[in-house]
Amino acid sequence: MLEKLDNIFQPLERLLDRVFGAILPGIHNTVNRLFEYQYLETRKGVFGLFDTGEKIKKAAKAAFEKGYTNFDCMTPFPVHGLEFDMGLKRSKLPFVTFFMGMTGTTLAFFLQFGVHEQFSTIPYMNSYPLNIGGKSTFSWPAMVPICFELTVLLGGQFTAATLMLLSKMPRPFRKPLHKDITNDKFALWIPASSEGYSEEGAKAFLASLGAQEITAVDEKKPY
Repeated sequence: MLEKLDNIFQPLERLLDRVFGAILPGIHNTVNRLFEYQYLETRKGVFGLFDTGEKIKKAAKAAFEKGYTNFDCMTPFPVHGLEFDMGLKRSKLPFVTFFMGMTGTTLAFFLQFGVHEQFSTIPYMNSYPLNIGGKSTFSWPAMVPICFELTVLLGGQFTAATLMLLSKMPRPFRKPLHKDITNDKFALWIPASSEGYSEEGAKAFLASLGAQEITAVDEKKPY
């Protein structure tokens, strides 16, 4: 049954690979330069499994100190501080959230201000000043809920979109290196593009860290 489903979806997989392969590389390169994104996905390398978050943190730190580059850690849940053990800089993603949130706040404020004040000279902005109980038409406390909503909307949407670009998504047919990585195992992946890489050297290094199921990968398509 699984083989039949695989045969059915293979043409769709090839089509999506062609479509996204033509569009996304340029976008990814631009985002990588802006965010100093370092990880480059490869199809060849060696990985080892670990039991706990503490072990993968120690393994990541050891890999960074040894001089491996472009390596990655795959975990079933977020491990606090793992990125710093890998030698990565602080993510610039919060800057996207902040600036787009401020854009939402500013946009919401002026949209409401333009509706209630005499901004009829601005194209496409009508003015409806209403006298309600003798209150001023410019009553900023009443604008706070809308400002908050647009702040959350733009900040959240652009953060999610940027994260997807950095993660090189969508990749609907990406396969995990090992089925237990999405369950209860932690993996250290050393790609063939890493500096100083050799398959035997990487295996010996992972073995010295106490890794389990050390496996070499050389696939024709991304995992």
